[in-house]
Amino acid sequence: MKKYFPQEIESYWQKVWKQEGIYKFSPTSRRASRGKYYNLVELPYPSGDLHLGHWFAFVPPDAHARYKRMAGYSVFFPNGFDAFGLPAENAAIKRKIHPRDWTEKNIKTMREQIKSIGTIYDWSREVITASPEYYKWTQWLFLQFYKKNLVLRK
Repeated sequence: MKKYFPQEIESYWQKVWKQEGIYKFSPTSRRASRGKYYNLVELPYPSGDLHLGHWFAFVPPDAHARYKRMAGYSVFFPNGFDAFGLPAENAAIKRKIHPRDWTEKNIKTMREQIKSIGTIYDWSREVITASPEYYKWTQWLFLQFYKKNLVLRK
């Protein structure tokens, strides 16, 4: 049996998978013999580095998404970053860095770290909660609730 060199083998196949776009979700995919399947994991919080707890959260849903894909489903498995909140802001202040710069740097680092384990996320559907393209819709939704008196402040 040949010796296993993960740095070579893993990076090679990840490039192939990316070029082939095998994990991109398509609702009309011919792979979807059993239908569509939506698989979403909590979005990591980019206030610092990834740690073992992140892997415990990412690996089981990734294995489940792979199982569903092999079972004939067209799997929609997006990822992104929950980038709003005090932990990221406090970490940036502590380091005397603008929170936007700190968050963007961490997102870039964390994205590459997550990609390095070979998850089957569809990165073309990435969500970043601190981007205006995302939060304009949460603000719009809040206003719709407000207009219908469905917002309560206690």
